Amino acid sequence: MNSRRVAVWVAAGLVFLGLICMGLRYRIYRVSRLASGDMLWRITYKAKFQAVRAGAKVRLSIPADTAHARVFRQDVLHSGLSAERLRSSRLFARELSLAAGRRGPHALTARFDVHISPEARWPARDAETPATPEARAAFLHATATIPVNDPVVQEALTRLRQDLAPNTNLVERIFRFCAREIQSGDDGAPHDVASALRGKRASPLGRAQTMVALCRAANVPARIVAGFHLGAAQEMPLSFWTEVLAGDRWTPYDPADGFAGALPHNVLPVRRGGVEIVRGSDLAELEISCSIVALPPGPGALRAGHGQPWAMFDLTRLPLEMHETLSVILLLPLGALVTAVFRTVVGIRTFGTFTPTLLALSFVYANWLTGLLTFAVVLTLGLLSRSLLDRLKLLMVPRLSVVLTLVVAWITFTVSVLDYFDLTPSAQAVILPMVILTMTIERFFLTSEEDSPAFALQLLAGTVVVGACCFAVLRWASVGRLVFTYPEVHFFTIAVLVLLGRYSGYRLTELWRFRELAGPRP
Repeated sequence: MNSRRVAVWVAAGLVFLGLICMGLRYRIYRVSRLASGDMLWRITYKAKFQAVRAGAKVRLSIPADTAHARVFRQDVLHSGLSAERLRSSRLFARELSLAAGRRGPHALTARFDVHISPEARWPARDAETPATPEARAAFLHATATIPVNDPVVQEALTRLRQDLAPNTNLVERIFRFCAREIQSGDDGAPHDVASALRGKRASPLGRAQTMVALCRAANVPARIVAGFHLGAAQEMPLSFWTEVLAGDRWTPYDPADGFAGALPHNVLPVRRGGVEIVRGSDLAELEISCSIVALPPGPGALRAGHGQPWAMFDLTRLPLEMHETLSVILLLPLGALVTAVFRTVVGIRTFGTFTPTLLALSFVYANWLTGLLTFAVVLTLGLLSRSLLDRLKLLMVPRLSVVLTLVVAWITFTVSVLDYFDLTPSAQAVILPMVILTMTIERFFLTSEEDSPAFALQLLAGTVVVGACCFAVLRWASVGRLVFTYPEVHFFTIAVLVLLGRYSGYRLTELWRFRELAGPRP
């Protein structure tokens, strides 16, 4: 059997193997597909603070599971902090305690991926009720934010009791008062209970705290709850409501959003008995930001990724911020395929085999206009510098190192100039592969010396044209998502490359070059 036939059989085998792998993966993905109406969300906390001393504590509240919501993946990133314990209490909430190993600035990022369903898909985890009188008393006493004994609170409670209709629950009357008679304000509205009762206007937190204060003044255990409404992507989405102990269960009431008796399916409690989801001791300059984003319903979204060995081959289980980068990396073989087609079938020559693809990769996250400007400036200045170095008759390695140093200097200077004129948003927009630029400059100069400047310009033009086509492939987001979800697509890429490797026909440029030979014979 000759090598050409072997190549065909190898390509056919690769295509068959790719189809088998894609079919198996698709079958697995169908099993884990989201049900109709279900949503995936990512909650992110970011905190920055100064640790006053080594051993300073920071506590992080973790979202609680409900019958309609389940945290299926969590990730806490921190530097200079050590996890001490994970406190889990159904009376309050779960929280992670971290200790600072040194004084100074620290930062942490916590991500929680949540599956929300309108159906009650998981066992209900009702908050635990206080079992002793002492535990019950903890939800009746006054605090700095819940002034139970304030005359304004006592006066409001007296009026509510006087207006109480027969067979009406006092808690329901308090809820209607806070929901209807205290007007809703934004975050600039009063948070404190006394101002809310006097001015009949308060923020969502102020209305919830007012209901807690009135219930405690009526000797009904109540507490504040902080959590999230997972309904739309937003910044600082923390919400507040009240839980009242009715019999042997906690009943939620939200004066701001109007729900009572049960939580909506997309409401996720985070902390009970307090409003800070990130807090600590011996901390200064604590800055907290929260965000909610909807996760794509990817096939691997519901799998934590550590249960089965085959999960290692499922890229969709990786953190969301890695998806875009890995998608671009997985498109690089397609860029190499484009280069192979142009060189083998079309007949366009380039500087190096992978130079067009790597140059295209540098433009993926860049502003292409400023990137092209930087490329032209650095290439021109680099060629001028290389021509001056030629007079020194340096050895190859020192010469290339000098050119690389000059390329770095030109790129840095160009970034500074573009920033001065506000032509680029950041340095990342013009960072090019410096080693590739160095080798391109060296090859351009040598080609000009050995062949001709016209031939060197022809190779440079071919490199730019092929690089532009590779850039179009690397920016093809839908194909990137496909390859990221089904990486075995590259079995087909290898099969095509194997067939291209056996191609021995005419190139398209040769048909144009020798077009006169195809004319009628004299």
